[in-house]
Amino acid sequence: MPHCANQRLRYRLADHVRACRIDDQVVLLDLQRTKYLGVSGTQLSALAEHIVDWPASSPGNVGAEVGISSQSSSTEVWISRLRQQRMLADAAATTQQDPRLEDPLMTLQTDAIQPPQAPTWRDLLHLATAASVATYWLKCRDLAEIAESVRRLRQRGSISGAAVGLDELSAHVSSYLRMRPFLITAHDQCLRDSLTLVSFLAKRSIYPAWVIGVKTHPFGAHSWVQSGPVVLNDSHDHVRAYRPILVV
Repeated sequence: MPHCANQRLRYRLADHVRACRIDDQVVLLDLQRTKYLGVSGTQLSALAEHIVDWPASSPGNVGAEVGISSQSSSTEVWISRLRQQRMLADAAATTQQDPRLEDPLMTLQTDAIQPPQAPTWRDLLHLATAASVATYWLKCRDLAEIAESVRRLRQRGSISGAAVGLDELSAHVSSYLRMRPFLITAHDQCLRDSLTLVSFLAKRSIYPAWVIGVKTHPFGAHSWVQSGPVVLNDSHDHVRAYRPILVV
């Protein structure tokens, strides 16, 4: 049934879609397809009138594109295309909010652990198990399913896990970093490294946040693990260049 010209169509982003605004762009992440999509230009404010959880932006901003061109005809075409890709849902449906991520203000100091303890067979077993879990997730599941698995880990932790101090956290992460070269390298494998660390720490009833962030000009994506304002497997100065788009 046709709608009146002045009637606002109301949608929200689908459960498997995340969005963030970076200056003059909105970046969308489709977790089911592991696909990033960028919107810029006049469509930023136009789509905000139809999508209730569209990231706030200033009208009239014009920027470079990452994906669909902002010059590709009317807003209705955009809405139709996003619906065809199943990136939109009815605004009346409930949505699950990602937890809030604190600003990254510190890098975990693992070199202060003196003297470094040699890994035990249990440590090595936990690392091997964690690496196997991360590899399985990345090979057999999409990001939406991985996010749900990590979310279940954290939910378990909220019931049974006790808060740990910075010294204890540093000791466990230091152990992980010392053993990591046996199975994985951090270079160009930030996603696998982060998921392995999340699984490794869960064995110790520690449940930090798993984060994916994006940047533009040029476009890039990065993953890290963070506990409060403390970055565990990267430097806080580096990750501040990325805007979080997924926090689990």
